Amino acid sequence: MPPPVRNTGSEPQSIEGYPPLTSPGFFPPFLMPGQYYPAPGQYWPPYPYNLTPSPVVVLGEPGSSVSPPNIPYTTPQSSYDSKFAMPQAYSAPVRRQDPLVYLGTAIADPVTPLVTQKQDDYDPWKDYNAVMRAIAIGASDPEYLIKVLMKLNLPQMNTLSEYFADKQHITMVDAVDNSTSGNLRLALRGLILGPLAYDVELARKALVGLGTNETLLIELVLGRPGHEIRWLKTAYKQRYGKDLVDDVKSDLSGSTKRMFTMALNGQKPENEPYNATNYSHVNSDVEELNAASKKKDDIPFFEILINRSDQHLAAVIAAFGARYKSLSKVIKKTFRGTVEHGLLFIVHGVKPKRDQQGIWRDAKLLEKSMAGMGTKDQQLIYRLVRAHWNPERFEAIKDAYKRRYGRLLENRVRGETSGTYRDLLIAIVKSSGAPTS
Repeated sequence: MPPPVRNTGSEPQSIEGYPPLTSPGFFPPFLMPGQYYPAPGQYWPPYPYNLTPSPVVVLGEPGSSVSPPNIPYTTPQSSYDSKFAMPQAYSAPVRRQDPLVYLGTAIADPVTPLVTQKQDDYDPWKDYNAVMRAIAIGASDPEYLIKVLMKLNLPQMNTLSEYFADKQHITMVDAVDNSTSGNLRLALRGLILGPLAYDVELARKALVGLGTNETLLIELVLGRPGHEIRWLKTAYKQRYGKDLVDDVKSDLSGSTKRMFTMALNGQKPENEPYNATNYSHVNSDVEELNAASKKKDDIPFFEILINRSDQHLAAVIAAFGARYKSLSKVIKKTFRGTVEHGLLFIVHGVKPKRDQQGIWRDAKLLEKSMAGMGTKDQQLIYRLVRAHWNPERFEAIKDAYKRRYGRLLENRVRGETSGTYRDLLIAIVKSSGAPTS
């Protein structure tokens, strides 16, 4: 079997097992360097000429070429003119995969871990030796380890981690764990794991032990795009051999269980193309929420706030406030505990009077990690590490923090932490590249 064809920046060439590039209806996708064309026997559908984004169709789990039970594959049918139809000779199942993006960052496919997201022009040898030196020094010089790791982007970190494991027969994250301790170890572990694997560990930590960390679970699950929820469930199953939905159901009960279970169904759609909000649907949702609030019925709140696009929710919130009262105030009056906090987390992430991207909300959550008696270090760590994967968004969070609290986030973190742990958190805050003065 021929090897996968990798995009090297030039036009791809046809090889045995693939349809010729001149075949009617076959239009190879645009790939970034390091990505791969489908394996022989799997083909891309005809190119959508109208360029209108279409909803992601998931067949089974993300990355799977197996259809759901009782839905057999049939010969693909083109919705376009027959001259653009896919040739019958190439009617093998089409692999429809969710975008490999998580927390605003391109990730490796957790279903096919051998196809690691790596950076081809990066040689890990020098950094491997630097990490080995830092591990050998151990706790006496952790600043050196921070300096080495903080300069790496995610593809470089993946490349280095794979190289390290090949050389040492132990993962780099475990080796660093063994040479560090406390909060420094927790933060370094999150950086090395990357956005998806780190969220998988956080989800597990939220569920194991005495009681459920529902605050953490809210931030991991609620308000997330459908494709990110599906990747989280897939990676969780890969790592622990268990179904995340089943683990959540066994750990929770009542309305809280319903809320998280509905969110883990991953049905939240992307925003409609060209800002095409359906205001008839918006008005229907406003009336349904108002009626449900009077009966203290949580199910309509879950159905609407969890399964609508952010754009649609922003319109619902604005219309509800104009017709009745603030939806946030209604939620506070109607619900209590985790359900109240979860619904407010969603609403505050898309409020039209703010940024509609959760930036203002996340800035407030960072302050909440440091306010009061004692710093909530574990919250501060995961909130900073998870925010830094998307540098542009992290810059917006830092700007919102300064406007809200009148100080730099960097200075606030510096005053609440100490030692090498503080140095690492400051490096994370500064990693998005904005000036600090």
